[in-house]
Amino acid sequence: GKVFENLLASYNPETKTTARKQTGSFYTPREIVNYMVDESLIAYLKNKLSSLQGEQLLDDETLDKELHVLTSFDSKVPFADNPELQREIISALSSCTILDPACGSGAFPMGILQKMVHILQKLDPENKIWKEVQLEKARKESEAAFEIEDKQAREERLLEINEAFDQSINDPDYARKLFLIENCIYGVDIQPIATQISKLRFFISLVVEQKVNAEKDNFGIRPLPNLETKFMEANTLIGIKKDGGLFETDEVKKLENELKIVRHKIFSLKSKERKIAWREKDKELREKLSKALKNQGLPLDAAEKLAGWDPYDQNASSPFFDAEWMFGTKGGFDVVIGNPPYIKER
Repeated sequence: GKVFENLLASYNPETKTTARKQTGSFYTPREIVNYMVDESLIAYLKNKLSSLQGEQLLDDETLDKELHVLTSFDSKVPFADNPELQREIISALSSCTILDPACGSGAFPMGILQKMVHILQKLDPENKIWKEVQLEKARKESEAAFEIEDKQAREERLLEINEAFDQSINDPDYARKLFLIENCIYGVDIQPIATQISKLRFFISLVVEQKVNAEKDNFGIRPLPNLETKFMEANTLIGIKKDGGLFETDEVKKLENELKIVRHKIFSLKSKERKIAWREKDKELREKLSKALKNQGLPLDAAEKLAGWDPYDQNASSPFFDAEWMFGTKGGFDVVIGNPPYIKER
């Protein structure tokens, strides 16, 4: 991130400008990142837990105070006398979807990852609840993906989860980070180099949690996940115009669900051959979905844009952004975070 920021700030004597000025890029101080991350997560958790307040006998003021303690570096563990509420918070973190629509070198996505890991460390130091949540989620996903996955693939998925939590192989934070990255965090930037550096930061954050074993292949370091469908190159200011009902037919829903499953599968694939095969499946589904939308009345230009977008071309930036098409998210994100608009006072 620092390298990227320094490159953006480099001065070009011929044009008398910096790359930062040319591209409108800004570096956010760590203090601002931390504050915005804390307040975003607290707001999300308050919304999630508000329906439980009657059962758990928590008023708004107490909940707000305890959640601020939870995100702080205070050694106190909040809700210690309420294990059910702790479990609800852990489950809420696992299902939270977070987007930075102009992620740059990944300051906000990395900041929110680190804070979510910190919360999990406080509430679940042994990773027991976090593991239960991930195994349950994997079982549900396996049922949803039954038609396009075989029994061996589903068994491999459960094995991967158990290996992620194996403390003889990885530090506890590895499993926390891996599943937060897989299920929760998304980033978009118009500059391909920015998303590449974001992915690099996330790769490094996983590598440092693995234990080196000189007697094993690759020193025991597990292959890193595929982040092409987590950090994408696109212009988030330009959307695709489509009628509200276009994504609601049975055919479109089925294809859209299959595409979501395929991209989720690609995240954890290890071999080059399987990656190529599943990327071809992704392309095939994109074309089918585009054709189905076109048949339902989506303008030709919009349908061709959707079909032509390739998430695995990391050197191209899409001229449009559609969260449902690109990330498979319906109804938006739980948290949208990023740089505020900077206005120069005169």
